[in-house]
Amino acid sequence: MAGLFGGGRRGPTQAEKDAQAAQKRSEERAEAQERTEMQGAQARRRLRRTGGMRLLFSPMRREGQGTQTRLGGGE
Repeated sequence: MAGLFGGGRRGPTQAEKDAQAAQKRSEERAEAQERTEMQGAQARRRLRRTGGMRLLFSPMRREGQGTQTRLGGGE
């Protein structure tokens, strides 16, 4: 009779609590992975943007050792 008057359910069971905790951990992991991938993409873009300038002003280029003038690499 307790079910008829709303006194039947006490709260979430241990299995439900475990499932909620697992889902929360999974979401946090997904967010962390997404953040890491975004940082990696930003780092690659930054390297691509500054890589040309780095080569342009590098000491090896000034000495003539770092670049090749022809595709074959000959002198």
